[in-house]
Amino acid sequence: MNQNYLAYSSKAFTILMIVTIVLSIGIPGCGLLSGAHAQNVEKLSNKTSSPSISVVSSLEKSEYFTSRTISISGIPDLVDVYIINAPSVPPPGFDIERRATALPVSDSVLGTRTLVVPAFNWVFGCSSVSGAMIAGYYDRRGYVNIYTGPTNGGVMPLDNSSWPRWSDGYSTYPNLPLAASRKGVDARAARGSIDDYWVQYNYNFDDPYISNSWTQHVWGEAIGDYMKTSQSAYGNSDGATSFYNWSSSANPLTCSEMASSGISDRDGTYGRKLFYEARGYTVTDCYSQKTDNTIVGGFSFAQFKAEIDAGRPLMLNLEGHTIVGVGYDDSSNTVYIHDTWDYNTHTMTWGGSYSGMQLLSVSIVNLQEEELSTLAESLDNRTLTWSTGGNAGWYGQSSTVYYGGDAAQSGVIGNSQQSYFETVVSGPGTISFYWQVSSELYYDYLRFYIDGEEKTGAISGTTSWALQRHNITTSGSHVLRWVYTKDGSVSESSDCGWVDKVTWAPEAQIRAPIMPWLMLLLEDE
Repeated sequence: MNQNYLAYSSKAFTILMIVTIVLSIGIPGCGLLSGAHAQNVEKLSNKTSSPSISVVSSLEKSEYFTSRTISISGIPDLVDVYIINAPSVPPPGFDIERRATALPVSDSVLGTRTLVVPAFNWVFGCSSVSGAMIAGYYDRRGYVNIYTGPTNGGVMPLDNSSWPRWSDGYSTYPNLPLAASRKGVDARAARGSIDDYWVQYNYNFDDPYISNSWTQHVWGEAIGDYMKTSQSAYGNSDGATSFYNWSSSANPLTCSEMASSGISDRDGTYGRKLFYEARGYTVTDCYSQKTDNTIVGGFSFAQFKAEIDAGRPLMLNLEGHTIVGVGYDDSSNTVYIHDTWDYNTHTMTWGGSYSGMQLLSVSIVNLQEEELSTLAESLDNRTLTWSTGGNAGWYGQSSTVYYGGDAAQSGVIGNSQQSYFETVVSGPGTISFYWQVSSELYYDYLRFYIDGEEKTGAISGTTSWALQRHNITTSGSHVLRWVYTKDGSVSESSDCGWVDKVTWAPEAQIRAPIMPWLMLLLEDE
């Protein structure tokens, strides 16, 4: 199929979509003009039937971006629909702007805060890949049901190099099951997202499952399905995803308003919500909002920083591309991003553009915090006082456990970073604990320190649970610290350490009238 034919088909499809919407059988929508936001919310919530839709304007600003403004009967306000369809490779001419940068360590004095978020290469669509980066981040933070495939021990990797590449006959792409499933990948025996919906980038006719009259797959593990990425039934060409925002208001368009107004079945933000709920999690904040560089009072850099500070990466929509914000530098309004085109970290200025595409809006979908156990609970020791720090803190989890129902796991960190927890004991006495690690052998280590002195027996690679004991012979206070550290490159396996069943036995307890071998035996029970 030649490019001229594809270009003609694209224009023809755009015209057809506009006519279809005007006849009220196409895209549902809702909107907002200048006026009382609360009044519009009430009107939306009272809607009980499918609205009549008409297109106010439609503008194809580039081959990667189309913007439509639609009106809805019974609501005096308008909505903008952004159809985002960035290609699998960056547009030419922006090599200097796209230069890779090292992700800095969080430093409150310097005004930097960063998160270690997976970076994935483009497949199926930039928006679904961005959604998968954020979902993968949460999977690595204890939301273990987000990715449950066999790769990397069921923990989402930091990149998608684990899976083989594939070809659609026109181009080759990597696989990324969390964004788009595919038969034969990640032990999948049935057709998936790519089999059912994909033909070729920017293809905008019927999806394969429609043209071949087969039943489409059941959605489950791929976020792109719920976002309606690349699905012709929802007006998205291959690679495209649609996002809705109030047209003339700086207010967020919430997911509840999307549901009330009839656009929830087509919006990418709402689709992210559906994915998390399908994986068994509760969504709290859920909305799309224009940024303050496009409308006064829109989503601001201060709000962006607050999300990062809370440990939440953000989906940023540009004029033709979707990326993920993973950190900031407060001194220069710099945003650290993953751009779906490589595994590197890049930067842009808040309110500016990236690769020639202006920042337009954010897509916010936050998860309810899991009821994770405290460090005291996960370490099975409530008599000591525990604290955690480094580039990311340790936390309790129930997936990898030696004793009881939980254990402590190191936080998600990047290269040349560390995650530690510690406590203070009064000597003399004996400290014992169980630990395990899954890391890059000989480079990334789980270590134990007493008063800043590293004890022998640091572990790396893939180990099983092992018992450690160390005697403290002097009196006074002693700082005990467990640290997971990474060197300057490469992440392997689960890339973390675990500690469980920590026991502190003061000297008086050691000298109790009980045989030492019997005390140790009882301790292990």
